[in-house]
Amino acid sequence: MLHGIGGQDHPASAGDAGHWWQEQIVTTPPDPAARPPGPPDDLYAALVASAEDAILTTTPDAVITTWNPAATRIYGYAAEAMVGRTLMSFTAPEDHDELAETLALLVQRVRLEPFDLRRVDHNGRVIDVSVTASPVLAADGSLRALSWVERDVTGRRHVERMISHLAFHDPLTGLANRTLLRDRLQNSLDRTRRGGGLVAVVYLDLDDFKLVNDRLGHPAGDRLLQLVSTRLQSLLRPADTLARIGGDEFVVVSDRVPSMEAALTIAARLEHALAPSFDFDEARVEITASIGVAVADAGTDADRLLAHADRAMYQAKADGGAGVAHFIAPTA
Repeated sequence: MLHGIGGQDHPASAGDAGHWWQEQIVTTPPDPAARPPGPPDDLYAALVASAEDAILTTTPDAVITTWNPAATRIYGYAAEAMVGRTLMSFTAPEDHDELAETLALLVQRVRLEPFDLRRVDHNGRVIDVSVTASPVLAADGSLRALSWVERDVTGRRHVERMISHLAFHDPLTGLANRTLLRDRLQNSLDRTRRGGGLVAVVYLDLDDFKLVNDRLGHPAGDRLLQLVSTRLQSLLRPADTLARIGGDEFVVVSDRVPSMEAALTIAARLEHALAPSFDFDEARVEITASIGVAVADAGTDADRLLAHADRAMYQAKADGGAGVAHFIAPTA
């Protein structure tokens, strides 16, 4: 006797045994309908609805088709107001070209690294977002949609910009510091190599600035430096660089200057700008500067040009201050 499923006995005859095994073959194949189901659509919908990041879908030509609650929280637009609009409608104008390039890559089914973009919320405020954009493909491989996951990084980017600003700017006056000055000077020399002309460096050292700190205190000295910075900056071209590189030392870089005479004219304007007194906090301060000028063409090293202007400034100070001296390269 053979023992079958359910404890039923089957005779050990050839016919019966064949019938029993045939019965097993018919009844044991797996039922496709019994496979574990995938996550239901309502689970995906719940995940999108509860996400902290803005999650959007668009057509391949960037028309918005879905808009989750986080997108409303971040941007301030309701879903019914945004579905049917394009991504361009709330993208900062200066980022339109970048978004267009991104769309062109996505429709080619290119998977991109996360990138930064600037959106504009319903109050007109620019929001920095980190974007992960992906093509969504149908089962047959055709492009079905585009997905956009966007995280508000405005606060983080603000801190990063502050750190970057402090790395290259004087915290008291907001002017370029020595590091940025060196970079700008090299850029000016490079432009001169391509376009001709000279680069002028005007080096200013305020005379007897220590007396201001001693008599009025360091807060007054700081305020004077800020006022001097503003006054000097007002005389310069947008392309010029004004830097504060020491306690009372300022440097101007101006490129495409035709001659030493033109550079000396710039120095004279700066000198005259300091002539009127500075009135603040019930104090009146008169200040002068020792000014050194040097010019060079593209073949001059940036550090050497700064050193030449510095040397001329010390010559002006040795001559009694409140004046301008210029560096003359020694002849061979």
